Amino acid sequence: MSFDWTTLPDIVWYSICEYLPELTDIIHLLRTNHNLYNILEEDFFWRHLIRIRYGSILLKRYCDEIFSNKNSYDDLCLSDKYLIEFEKQYSQLPSAILRNGWNLIVTGAQNGNMKGFAAAKRAKFYIPKFSSKLKLAIDENIFRNLIHYQNKTTLSKLIYYYLSKRIRLSFAFETYVCFDIARISNAHHPNRISDITSDFGSIAILDSKWLAATRGEFQSIIPGRYAIICRMKLKLLRYEQPNNEDQFTGEFTCIPEFGIMSSFEWDQDWFDSHYVINNSRNDNNERNSQWFEEQMGIITVYELSHVYFGLRIWQIPYRKYAVMCDYIELKIIE
Repeated sequence: MSFDWTTLPDIVWYSICEYLPELTDIIHLLRTNHNLYNILEEDFFWRHLIRIRYGSILLKRYCDEIFSNKNSYDDLCLSDKYLIEFEKQYSQLPSAILRNGWNLIVTGAQNGNMKGFAAAKRAKFYIPKFSSKLKLAIDENIFRNLIHYQNKTTLSKLIYYYLSKRIRLSFAFETYVCFDIARISNAHHPNRISDITSDFGSIAILDSKWLAATRGEFQSIIPGRYAIICRMKLKLLRYEQPNNEDQFTGEFTCIPEFGIMSSFEWDQDWFDSHYVINNSRNDNNERNSQWFEEQMGIITVYELSHVYFGLRIWQIPYRKYAVMCDYIELKIIE
């Protein structure tokens, strides 16, 4: 006796789809049958899936609030008076600050990027003061254009797509060297080598004799709260301990164009503990440093933004580790 599986109750198909790991799996399923297509294209289905996989907080934020929220130009520091003030401040910067100010380097302001300078000023001095007034907000049409889907596509489906994709950049191919002779140049990537364990096939090595620094940026990041995840590993170069005059410290900074920035610092103890924790022995009984994912902070993005980031490491004059970086990821959190 045959059974028409297409007549299963909707809730059964909902439960089946909860176990499908990829969005493409669900797309393939709904294309197999007209009845399934009608069930799995409904707004209620995608809202259900968002709630099950990402929680009720993100469901409410992205399906019920974010497209109806609005911010004023003044609260975003985008009104004419703020833009004029930013240009004035930029023109009055001492050359030493412009060359060496870390936030200016991270945002490209050192190289004349006024949008980057405005982002650095907003994130550090202005947006935190106005954060109680600001809301996570984006226009629905702008969001649809970013996802490259037609207007007839269910909005909750597009939201699920955005939540499920990994927002990542390769350190080897999509970041640029800071503090080089030419200062910042898009022609200068960090030193990189092939690595089959990398998701991108190559990794960046930060092993300068005294200072290694790199910067990059994400484009068109929609509003939300994001954890900044860096996939990295450490290679031991010297076993002897440094003396009191040696320095081995690092800093990671992330600055959204319209949001609250994050800065994370670490010292010699941080490197030592992470090397020990993520160190193992291979079959040849040799030490083999393993990849680990480190959260470098949390940022809040209020409006569609570029997100700038930079990483620097001081090793003066002692050089104990080479820091190897695979990718940086923005991960939406509650």
